[in-house]
Amino acid sequence: MRTYLRVRGNRADEIVGEVVREQPLTIWVNGEKFLTLLCSPIKLEALVVGYLWIEKVIGDPAEITRLDVSAVDGRADVTLDHPVTLPTERILTSGCGGGITFRIDHRLFPRLHSTLRVAPETLALRMRELFAAAIHYRASRGIHGAALSDGERLLVVAEDVGRHNAVDKVKGEALMRGIPTEDRVLLSTGRVSSEMLLKAARMGVPLVASRTSPTEMAVALAEQLNITVCGYVRGDSLNLYAGSALLLGEGAVVARR
Repeated sequence: MRTYLRVRGNRADEIVGEVVREQPLTIWVNGEKFLTLLCSPIKLEALVVGYLWIEKVIGDPAEITRLDVSAVDGRADVTLDHPVTLPTERILTSGCGGGITFRIDHRLFPRLHSTLRVAPETLALRMRELFAAAIHYRASRGIHGAALSDGERLLVVAEDVGRHNAVDKVKGEALMRGIPTEDRVLLSTGRVSSEMLLKAARMGVPLVASRTSPTEMAVALAEQLNITVCGYVRGDSLNLYAGSALLLGEGAVVARR
């Protein structure tokens, strides 16, 4: 809890409330320092597992024989059942908090083939449920949420100061709970940038929906990888930027300029 002043006009009120937490977490793999992430100190095990899987350091959580995470020390020690050569060509992403990825070439990801179809009103309902489940957002604001859905319900929900971290946590928890991510919907409260789109591709997710916008590069990647991207999802509207997984109702009219 923090004490701060809320200023409205000529009045300043002293408030005691939550301020979003952020801290570094350094990941060590087989005794070798890998990298340091800036993140929210919640669901850190899921973050580590998801990040290592997304970056293809592991292919299965069963490869991890030991995982020790200390939020106090800001350190995660991962022991694998095999030697590994860690990637070194780091790419500073556009993610908040200065995200790092090692793979951004879309040719490393297969084009998705999915029969998933979701109605706009269903996306709006799931987005509303994501905000309802985001307890840290309600307490402090300034934090992103992500969720995995089968269309009918939310399967996994995660929050983090970094939107990319929230997605890694979603994948990590799904791996740890044995929940497939293929043919699912990925929901995010943050911008869908290129690295977010490629995380979805790696997860086998054919539909990404956001409360805000995608980048042009993300849309171009979505077209190449056959991923549907929806932005500005609201109760009665959304923007469809790419893909064919959005199920429009009978009689829907597409007005073209």
